[in-house]
Amino acid sequence: MMNKELLEIIEQVAKNKESELDLSGNALTELPPELFQLSHLESLFLDENQLSYLPPDIANLSQLKWLELSDNQLLTLPPEIAKLSQLETLYVDDNQLAILTPDIAKLSRLKVLNLSNNQLIILPSEISKLPKLKELELSNNRLIAMPPEIPKLTKLKKLDISGNELTDILLDIVQLVKLRELNLSNNQLKDLPPTFSQLSHLKQLDLGINQLTNLPPAIMQLTQLRELYLNDNEIEVLPAEITQLSELEWLDIRGNQLTSLPATIAQLSDLEWLLLDGNPLPIPQAILEKTDEPDEIINYYMKIR
Repeated sequence: MMNKELLEIIEQVAKNKESELDLSGNALTELPPELFQLSHLESLFLDENQLSYLPPDIANLSQLKWLELSDNQLLTLPPEIAKLSQLETLYVDDNQLAILTPDIAKLSRLKVLNLSNNQLIILPSEISKLPKLKELELSNNRLIAMPPEIPKLTKLKKLDISGNELTDILLDIVQLVKLRELNLSNNQLKDLPPTFSQLSHLKQLDLGINQLTNLPPAIMQLTQLRELYLNDNEIEVLPAEITQLSELEWLDIRGNQLTSLPATIAQLSDLEWLLLDGNPLPIPQAILEKTDEPDEIINYYMKIR
C-alpha cells in the first residue's frame, strides 16, 4: 500500500469516527504518526506486515479493545502497551519475541493473549496478575518448563502450551478449575501427575506427540472429556477403564503400539470418531479408514478377537 493511500484510509476512519481499522497484509515496516491520532479506535489490525517495533505512541490509542499484531517481526512490546487499559484481546503470535514486558500485567481487562510461535523461554512473573485472562496461547515457543505463573491464572478456560520442550506438568495446575481446553501436544511428557484428575471440567485434552507409554490413570477421572488426542506416543495398552470417559466423542490414538483393544470400548456410546491408524492392530486399513463410523471398527474387531 502506498503511503498516500494509507493516509487516505486513516483520514477516512478519523472523519467517520469508525471504531475499526484494518491495515493487515500491507508490508508495513513502520506506522505513520497519523495513526496514533485515532484515539477513538476500538479494534486495530496490523497483522501480516513487517513491523520490527511498536512505537510508544501506541499509548494514545487508549480505547483499543482488540489489537492484532500477528505475523510481524516484533522483538518486544513497548512498556507503553500498559496504557491500553481497555484492551481485551491481544494477538502477538508469529513474531520474534524473546522476552515479554512485565508491563503487560497492567492490562487488567485482558481476556485473550496469543503469544504462539515466538522465542519465549520464560514469562514474566507479573503475568499472573491478569485477573480476567480466559485464553492463553503459548504454542511453539522455547519453554523447557511450564511457567509457574500459569496456575495462578485461575480464570483460564483455554491453555495451549504445545510445541515446547516440557518434560513434566506442575502439580498446582489443578488450580485451573475453569479449564475446558488444554493442549500439551508436541512436548516431551512421559506421564501426568495424579492431581491432574482434578481438572474435572476439561472437555478437550491433547497429549499427542509426547513420550507416553501408557494412558495416565488420572485421565480416567476426567469424565466430562469429549475430545482426547493421544496420537504419536508409545502407548501399548488402552485400559478397560476408558469407559469412564462416557461423554467421549473423539478419540485419536493413531501412531502408538496398540496390539489390542479392550472389550469395554464398545460402551463408549457417544463416540463419533475413532482414529486408530498406525498401530499394530489386526484390523484392515479399509476398516480403520472409517474413522467417522466407530461402531464398524469396533464391531469388526470384536468379531475377530
